[in-house]
Amino acid sequence: MDDRINECLEKLAFTLGETHLKVRRILPALDYYHSDGREYVKEVAEIEFENGTKRYADIGSDSNLAAIYDVVAVLIDKKPRSTKIERIEYLKN
Repeated sequence: MDDRINECLEKLAFTLGETHLKVRRILPALDYYHSDGREYVKEVAEIEFENGTKRYADIGSDSNLAAIYDVVAVLIDKKPRSTKIERIEYLKN
């Protein structure tokens, strides 16, 4: 992920928090999950709403613009939510 992804997603969350979506925060993270006896890792964005519920979006690129697209696509149901969420490790600033 881009080294400024935290800042980018923070600003996106602020903007979406002002809409009917009521997003509280969006955090970039790594999801470690198991399949067929092996551990895999993927980049995701954790989307948390004001009511405490969370959704996860797979981030398929190192570009901040692509990460924004992935998050918005999940929020408007143009892209499926991330699956196999098992162990989240948040990325630091």
